[in-house]
Amino acid sequence: MFILGSAFLGLGMAFAQESVTLSDLIISEYLEGSSNNKAIEIYNGTGADVDLAAYSLMKQTNGSGDYKNEQVLAGTLANGETFVLVNSQASDELKALGDMTSNVTSFNGNDAVALFKSGEKIDEVGVFGDSTMWGENVTLRRIYGEGPTATYDETEWEEGDFDDYSDLGRYSADTEAPVIEMVTGEASDPTTIMVHFSETLDAASAANVANYSLDNGATVDSAIYEEGRTYVVLRTSSLTPATEYTITVNGVADRSGNATSNATYTFTFGYIDVENLAALNALRDSYAEGQAYRITNPVVVTAVIGKFGSGQSTTNVWVQDQGCETTVGHSMMLYRIEENAANLEVGSVINNLIGQLTVYNDLVEMQYIDEASMEITGETADVVVTTVTIAELQGENAQSYQNALVRIDNVLFADEGAFVANESYNISDGNNMIVFRTNREGSYIGMEIPADPTDVVGYVGWYGGQAQISPRMREDIGATAANEPASRIEVAVYPNPTDGELNVRAEGRFDLNVYSASGALVMAQSGLDGEARIDFSGLSKGVYVLEVRNSEGVAVNKVVVR
Repeated sequence: MFILGSAFLGLGMAFAQESVTLSDLIISEYLEGSSNNKAIEIYNGTGADVDLAAYSLMKQTNGSGDYKNEQVLAGTLANGETFVLVNSQASDELKALGDMTSNVTSFNGNDAVALFKSGEKIDEVGVFGDSTMWGENVTLRRIYGEGPTATYDETEWEEGDFDDYSDLGRYSADTEAPVIEMVTGEASDPTTIMVHFSETLDAASAANVANYSLDNGATVDSAIYEEGRTYVVLRTSSLTPATEYTITVNGVADRSGNATSNATYTFTFGYIDVENLAALNALRDSYAEGQAYRITNPVVVTAVIGKFGSGQSTTNVWVQDQGCETTVGHSMMLYRIEENAANLEVGSVINNLIGQLTVYNDLVEMQYIDEASMEITGETADVVVTTVTIAELQGENAQSYQNALVRIDNVLFADEGAFVANESYNISDGNNMIVFRTNREGSYIGMEIPADPTDVVGYVGWYGGQAQISPRMREDIGATAANEPASRIEVAVYPNPTDGELNVRAEGRFDLNVYSASGALVMAQSGLDGEARIDFSGLSKGVYVLEVRNSEGVAVNKVVVR
């Protein structure tokens, strides 16, 4: 699917919505965000204040075993109010929204959480006994009026953006009508479009063809809607390429009963040709919102990563211009490849790539790919890898490296042990630090983290305004680098954790840098000799990375400030 050119002209009007009385407390929000940003929200919609003494939350671990990690609740929850439990290691911003910290929020995407009353399970979020990553990197919000449900029903939940806790602690009646977010279609089928809404729809109103109309002589002949979807498939008269149409939607309601009233959306049927991914990247600051673009030259697949874990249908794919000399500026991420995911592998050549350009959280990508028009040639081509330094990925032109497949030589990991899925690690090249982020299904999961300098390959992602590198496979984490400029040196760091002062002891004269967990330099000292006492009292509580360098090599250690 791809987005047709669009211009938003109107919003649906909300109708009054009565509050719904629930039979008991419910879990109203589940937040599985980055790092330790995790939270659970409980809501009282019973019509009366509730004594929490009879209630507790429990969590399953990795989709196996019984419910454990019980968190007993206490106090009184007023009618219409929420109670929020937050991970104790979450960001200060998120913890400020919580009513208590609890280890029951130490879930990682395959841990079901349940609400119990007097020992009986009354509500549940997540698939009990399922070890797949059904709830990783996602915010789930309960559709207003649903629950409690003792066995998880995914149709009662809507998915929000990753790390979005903007409404945590504010669960309330839904009074806003669905908004038309975009119109998509397939270039090969001028008689079918898809209207995408902001939330799950009421099936009867969504499938009523009388609720839709097109201008410019076009007609809507039928409407097809599947329960639980946020989009409607419309069969239309034949639409003319490069022609602008406006669709008007009346009476399409969400599951809370709020209906659209004269909601309009204007789109241009067709796409704009650009020569290659470099030309598409050049449109980052000027692209038309919702406009589809076609890449006229072939592209080569550099990575295929399942968004929700191995074996899932929704997959992200990274590509580069075939024959490019550098991957920088010649690369792109394709968000949500579904029908063709199984037919793609590293090196696959694609012709006729059509999709919408978008910038999401400062990361440029293509989405709503027209998979019906995509041509997978069956040929393979060499994949280009560009060698860079961490300084280049953090410099003035860092955004130009987004999605590029790059190599960084001679890095040291700050961590020990084995790689786990979807985790951030810090790596240093002796001069700078950057985050090394694993994906959910890499063949390196369980591999021992290298103790010596090593070379790494990965695609460049973007989080929190900073670049990070993600490996694709085990082969991307190379053996010990040959002729490395510096080896790992012995350094003593104590006390760790520290309440403010840290002693650092190394051989001879040395320099040190202190980085935040995201890789930002927060302290630098040079010309230290033998042993030094470093004042950390000006730093916020959290985990930092200490890098020590002398003429013999480099040492990287994690330090906890409490």
